[in-house]
Amino acid sequence: MHFFHLSHIDLDGYGCQLVSNEFYKNKASQIFFYNANYGKEVLARLEQIFRDIRKNKVESHILISDLNLTLNECEELKKEILELNLNGYQVSYELLDHHKSGQECANKFEWYVLDTKRCATKIVYETLLERFGIDESVRVWLEPMVEMINSIDLWNEEGFAFEFGKVAMRLIVECKEVNRFMFDDEDRAYKLALLRESSRFLGDERGHILLDNAILEMKKCYLKGSLLSDTLDNLVSRFQNELLGQKADKCSLYCGKYRGFLSYGIGNISVLANLFLKTHADFDFFLDVSARGNVSLRANGNCDVSAIAKKYFNGGGHPNASGGKIEDFKESFIYEDIKDSVEQVFKDC
Repeated sequence: MHFFHLSHIDLDGYGCQLVSNEFYKNKASQIFFYNANYGKEVLARLEQIFRDIRKNKVESHILISDLNLTLNECEELKKEILELNLNGYQVSYELLDHHKSGQECANKFEWYVLDTKRCATKIVYETLLERFGIDESVRVWLEPMVEMINSIDLWNEEGFAFEFGKVAMRLIVECKEVNRFMFDDEDRAYKLALLRESSRFLGDERGHILLDNAILEMKKCYLKGSLLSDTLDNLVSRFQNELLGQKADKCSLYCGKYRGFLSYGIGNISVLANLFLKTHADFDFFLDVSARGNVSLRANGNCDVSAIAKKYFNGGGHPNASGGKIEDFKESFIYEDIKDSVEQVFKDC
């Protein structure tokens, strides 16, 4: 069985995936995680899930958590899964949420489970615990994390480990070292690893203070350094440079004879782009597109990106650092869509 889990992008959302991973890692042959904020990204991620399911006719289960779908989104989900099942797929699904604004959907759809008295992480945990059970070795650290997230997400100041929850909530909010859109799986793995590591402080009376003090070292260690080995910025640049290198073929595109690397939504690319170009001599330029269609270009002497910016993006700048904007840019949450639009710009001009 393949397990597909779409969740929100806050502490409660990632907490749901921390939980589901422990229950499904030995039950599903493959686990696929997705995250979305509200708005257009929800349907974009659902469409991504449907595309991934269509790749293999394997029994699949979809879990959506900590997201209050609209009636239209629920209807679309129901329709798409019905179509998949009519075409020979075996897809089951459920939504576990706690937002009161989902009451209308919960009244209409039997698979929409709503409980406003528990956070989504606790709903997911208790649902899967009743369904599957769990080893005591996992329960001993996971259950306190669930109770902590429940306290902070419902803002119960008298609840279990509320002060710890405030630190954990900030940990996720400020966890931006790995770009979510460019490195979706890696960003999620980073956040889940930090949450898992946080659990070791939870049993201590001063756990919230210990966690607060440990966050920098936890991040540096995950990014292949140590507390005193280097600055966080340098470790992040090297870590992301390695990730970019792994995506070299997928993210490669051409502007005439020049080979470029296309990134999406990274921003402030000077340090990372120059490091990438120095360590990947087979690339001539680096191009980053923002969510609004703004373009940043960097080169390392192999080509004049000011000419590229002027010709294709109505911009300009310096030979090694320029910028512009894609006309009539359509925002997307899927990298492949962005690449298609940039390649079309190069093709049309």
